Amino acid sequence: MALHVTQIDKHKFVCGLFWQALSRPRELAKEAKDLARKIDFDMMVLRIDHTAAQAGFAHSRDGARKGLSSLAAVVSKALAVEGAYYDGDKQPVHNWLGAFKLPDGHWVYFAVRDASFLPNGDFAGTKEEVLDRLHSDYGLGGWNAVIGDEELADYGFHNFNVRSIETLIPRKKDGSVKSHKWWGLRQVDNKQSYRAAAVAAAVALLVGAGVMGWQHYQRQREEKEREAAMEEMRRTLLAKGAQADFLQPWAAKPAPAELIRACTTGLRHLTPGGWQLEGYECTASQAIHVWSRAGSTPAFLLEQVPGAQIELGGERASLAQPVATTPGKAEALLEERRLIPAVQSALQLMQVGFRLAPQAVVTEAQGATASRPPWRTIALSVKARGVAPGTVAEVLSRPGVRIDKLSYRDGEWSYEGVMYAK
Repeated sequence: MALHVTQIDKHKFVCGLFWQALSRPRELAKEAKDLARKIDFDMMVLRIDHTAAQAGFAHSRDGARKGLSSLAAVVSKALAVEGAYYDGDKQPVHNWLGAFKLPDGHWVYFAVRDASFLPNGDFAGTKEEVLDRLHSDYGLGGWNAVIGDEELADYGFHNFNVRSIETLIPRKKDGSVKSHKWWGLRQVDNKQSYRAAAVAAAVALLVGAGVMGWQHYQRQREEKEREAAMEEMRRTLLAKGAQADFLQPWAAKPAPAELIRACTTGLRHLTPGGWQLEGYECTASQAIHVWSRAGSTPAFLLEQVPGAQIELGGERASLAQPVATTPGKAEALLEERRLIPAVQSALQLMQVGFRLAPQAVVTEAQGATASRPPWRTIALSVKARGVAPGTVAEVLSRPGVRIDKLSYRDGEWSYEGVMYAK
């Protein structure tokens, strides 16, 4: 997920961690580290509230760094201790939604079910983005309370508790933030210890073998490294030469995040004029809404959507609109053993349904000398089961992964596409 770093008073907090439940109470840190390595994260934080244990994950390439405090962990701990008002009393709260304005003008959103953050239930963005998420998740029902800034009080949320983000952060007697070490992100692997071990080993070798032996060893190692580098360069040039003979289909398609952004933005007419949306399909070229009458009339629909096409029976209607997207790039492909397990693991952790299948593709060669392209094509379909499109976009934003079609039906998104791998 996209990370956002904000400052409250003089303390910096990070929002947008990817949360996962932990199941081994006696070795939470080990379980979290093993999980982080599987899904390619190098930073994590642990939290335990109401006996629910979770790890929040982030990556340094996205701006995470050691010591940054997780705002989600801080807020959830405050609510675990204080509780919230609902059903006429202040009591422990296990299922809650929160939306708060940050000092930097952004908003932060939290979604906690059964005392555990949803995988994508830690998000920072504009007020509009946060309200979209809040309304979407609120519609699922089952929440004890909604907690947030006073300006949200008029939206009609049941059991609404007015709280600002500042009131959910513990303070010292002088009013400054009372920081706790467990809030902070920690490195999954201690790279410093590995470097120290390598230095110690080198010193021991130098002392044991003597200066002359060490120099001889260095010359041999450098020679082997040169040979390995030349072999790797040769393989790379051969692979690039082979790929250059073929049209690369992924280069002409928009990246997953680009298509998902365009398609979700294009979904605008859910119940125009009282008509009910039956389905919505979107590709890189066009988006199509289909509605059923649901007791309304064509006149009411056309008043809201003048371009809608009404079927002769008057019971169904549709609207086709162009979609503007930017093609991706001809990025270097990952090896199959690196790409497929990473995508499988990420989708399984989000508990969404998916299917992968080999796809036979006839690729037109540009004067090709080979009969088959130097990559494999795997068909991909995903049923998101309530996971936000932005989260799916982040999981699928990998080299060689492309989405061809998005579908929206009965409040759920599904995705069809392909993965290209060496």
